[in-house]
Amino acid sequence: MEKILVGVDGSGYSKKALAEAIKMAKKFEAEVTVVNVFHPAPTPSAHEFSHKILEEAKTLLESERVKYEVVSVTGANPSKVITDMAAQRKFDLIVIGSRGAGAAHALVLGSVCNRISCESPVNVLIVK
Repeated sequence: MEKILVGVDGSGYSKKALAEAIKMAKKFEAEVTVVNVFHPAPTPSAHEFSHKILEEAKTLLESERVKYEVVSVTGANPSKVITDMAAQRKFDLIVIGSRGAGAAHALVLGSVCNRISCESPVNVLIVK
């Protein structure tokens, strides 16, 4: 395993997913790519929030001495962005939290976690 993709949204579950990805990266000497997909908004607040989430991830990754990249993507469909990225960049694994910041919408729309696990071209680790 060389490349791990982690989806983060600022939720506690995504923080647990990042921690698990770091453990795996250390074990396999893999690189971690952290992605945050945020909805386009008329104000810069969504972008600022994404930046904050990725800065927290960056701080943790640096303290753990793991090779990493952080990516912020504007998009309305996080599951599609993550699965497309996994396919295009040939990741070995996607790590995601079982629930995210938008968990309240999951009942109506289906969870991002569920869609990624069903549509991913690579293995998915769901962290609780």
